[in-house]
Amino acid sequence: MPNPVAFGIMKDVLSVLGNPERDFKAIHIAGTNGKGSVAIMMASILEEAGYSVGLYTSPHLELEAERVQVWDKGFHKMIPQDHFDELMDRVRDVIHEIDAEYSSVFMIYTAAAYLYFAETKPDYVVLECGVGGRLDMTNTIKDPVVSVFTQIGLDHTQSLGNTIFRITREKAGIIKPGVPVVSQTPDLSVKNILRRTAEENGCTFTDVSMLLDNYRKYSLAMKGEHQLRNAATAAEAIKAAGIDVSEEAIATGLAKAVNPGRFEVISEKPYWIIDGSHNPDAIEALITTFSRFAREKNIKRTLLIFGCMRDKNSRRMVQLLTGKGNMRGVSFAAVAIDYERAEDPETLAGMFADAGRGCTYYQSAEEAFSEAMASDFECILITGSIYLAGTMRGYFFNN
Repeated sequence: MPNPVAFGIMKDVLSVLGNPERDFKAIHIAGTNGKGSVAIMMASILEEAGYSVGLYTSPHLELEAERVQVWDKGFHKMIPQDHFDELMDRVRDVIHEIDAEYSSVFMIYTAAAYLYFAETKPDYVVLECGVGGRLDMTNTIKDPVVSVFTQIGLDHTQSLGNTIFRITREKAGIIKPGVPVVSQTPDLSVKNILRRTAEENGCTFTDVSMLLDNYRKYSLAMKGEHQLRNAATAAEAIKAAGIDVSEEAIATGLAKAVNPGRFEVISEKPYWIIDGSHNPDAIEALITTFSRFAREKNIKRTLLIFGCMRDKNSRRMVQLLTGKGNMRGVSFAAVAIDYERAEDPETLAGMFADAGRGCTYYQSAEEAFSEAMASDFECILITGSIYLAGTMRGYFFNN
């Protein structure tokens, strides 16, 4: 479960730092899938409406500084890495000063981000929760202008609980008294928990799943039917917060919003698609999106390179990818990721074999990349982990 000791330490650290989290207006987003896309869409709409926007997202794709950005008048600026290092060192000094028995990288990232936003003073800051909600490091903000919930599913079960009920209760912990709540989930059990928690806290509750048809008229830069939910959630959250935006700002913001590493087509002939789907719900959305894309582009032969973390439901993801009729004309390759929690590629290849599909495996992402570059596939699709997506994206653009 989330660590209450760490959460208390985070509050102590912020107190010593002068509570920088009180110096900006925050939009708080929790969920399992879709947080990053909703955050990007909200930032894009707000920027089009003339506001400056701070953006705190995780994990990063390639650069640590991607996590902390300020968008203003078309300029999207990551925090300078040297300044990020300075702020993180300042946070570490405070942790040492209070003799904290526990700290985490995410605690340090979050506190440093707060310091940066307190310095730069954007009109609004869009904060994406990490893994949790109730005891998430970002839940140290007291008065967000709106609390937003994207899709909630079975992920991070070791820390949040092994049922949807427990996970939703944890994530519902970001709801604050009187702060509007916006939810995109069509799942009745999840919706009821969020609605009941909102009512108990005197919050208005917006059910975005009932409003999707209102948003089919918009052109979205992000591909996939699931992005319609995210677009509706972003716009409805801004409205619920009482922020003044025009219809034009919503339309233009959604048309411009792009989230790197989420079904990102970085090349054609052959197509290279980078996708950070890392749990079964996200893989299901990927299958739907890719199947439609392959039909539209008449793609017959695809190499899917898959790698994931050990603590993910990798067997279920493999079952979905190899399910009858799901990914036609696709060959599979498993790959090692240079990360301590990464699943062994030979183990993954065994899962594909158990599902009745052949699977090549590589002991490094670099080897897999080289083989893919030399192949004659019409499409290379990389998925299973945001870390793999970032690594392969970096190889491609540096090649």
